[in-house]
Amino acid sequence: MADITQPKGYEIQEFGLLVLPADTSPREDLSGLQFSGDNAFDLRGLCSQFKIIQSVDSPTMRMEILIYDTADMARLLNGNEYVKLTIKTDSSGDEELEIIQKVFKIGEVTKSERAQTYILYTTSPSTALNETNRVFEAFVDKPGSVSIEDIEKKYLKETKHKFWEPASGNFNFISTSWRPYDAISYIQDKVVGSVSKRPGYLYWQTRQGMSFATMDYLCSEKNPSFTNPKVFTYVQANLTDDSNNAYNIETLNYPDRANHLERMRTGLYSNVVIGILLPALTEGHLPSNGGTETTGEEDSSPAGSINPPINMGAKKVFDLANTLNSGFPFFRANDEYFSEEKPTRIKLRALPGMKNAESAENPEGTSANMNFDTVLCSAYAASRWQLLNAIRLDIIVPGNIALDAGDIIEVRIPLSNPEGQSERLELDPVYSGKYMILGITHSWQPAGITSRLNLSKDSIDQ
Repeated sequence: MADITQPKGYEIQEFGLLVLPADTSPREDLSGLQFSGDNAFDLRGLCSQFKIIQSVDSPTMRMEILIYDTADMARLLNGNEYVKLTIKTDSSGDEELEIIQKVFKIGEVTKSERAQTYILYTTSPSTALNETNRVFEAFVDKPGSVSIEDIEKKYLKETKHKFWEPASGNFNFISTSWRPYDAISYIQDKVVGSVSKRPGYLYWQTRQGMSFATMDYLCSEKNPSFTNPKVFTYVQANLTDDSNNAYNIETLNYPDRANHLERMRTGLYSNVVIGILLPALTEGHLPSNGGTETTGEEDSSPAGSINPPINMGAKKVFDLANTLNSGFPFFRANDEYFSEEKPTRIKLRALPGMKNAESAENPEGTSANMNFDTVLCSAYAASRWQLLNAIRLDIIVPGNIALDAGDIIEVRIPLSNPEGQSERLELDPVYSGKYMILGITHSWQPAGITSRLNLSKDSIDQ
């Protein structure tokens, strides 16, 4: 254990590498693996640094382990290796992280006279199962979240969950030999949360299991960390000597303080989504002489589409969504950016043959046009993601393995204080407030462990 007075302190209780024979079938149940014997290595004496990485846009956690190999371990590696890590950090209290992963890649090897250096890349065992399994079946008369659970259990051997928001209504679809994660992704942006009554699902893995929840669910009291967030504070070095505070921000970085061009190109301010019926895209339905041929369902529909274009942007989404803070993150009066007549991005959405029964505007499934609902779900989900990323912040804090992607934290950043002024500082009204952890990287070195948090928020404090 490192010095307990240091917030970067840690205790590695187990860190082992198990090399199974090359002709052994990949393990689906990892609970019985024994990291001992002649085919096991204690990585605590061979590892010079490692990272644990998770993100709300990734269905798997992963690790990167830098090995300083003085035991010639590399010659024994055959592609059937597993790593187990059990670690506690002083900043996380009694909580610990236990992770078992499969090695999927050995990085470039640099050899010296007495040792060789390389990186072991590991990921969840379900990653391999995703590559070796195909989903070829129909999912009928069940909510999309239930279908995802069925896919997880049958094809990915995943049973543990952290955040889980059931989808409302039944979602019917046929998976035509897709990979499991592809089938889940197909469902994800077409269903509506039963709690939030909004689309915009995320699917990712945390230390406590898989998560499936809408952005609006995570930005509400249903997320325990929303009502009781951990508070991290950036303190100028000349104002305090409290260097041992586990909730001090060590490094602060603003990825993009204002990139209006990027926001326009991604459709954050204003975008249009058009639903396309692929069978309707025939020669007889295409526009001619510069005109617009319609499908008959809507006179204003472009050729091959089932509905008029749906305009969705920051203003509309903000008024519908659960937000982290109360204030709109941009100047509402800037019509140059928010004009619905001049959207900066147009998206085409292929319509499925089977549709969900609910939508962002019709959570009870009363709409007579389910194709419209499908496009609306897609439009809202895409714009909700863009709004969630309206304000971004990267911070480095003392290592805290109790934090997960999807958690909500509060950040307090004082305005700059010129030398000689009062120590009582006002908080930055834009960059202070609640944030969602979109990604987190725990980085270990012998001197201590730190956590890099990729944060974003959809609103500001008022």
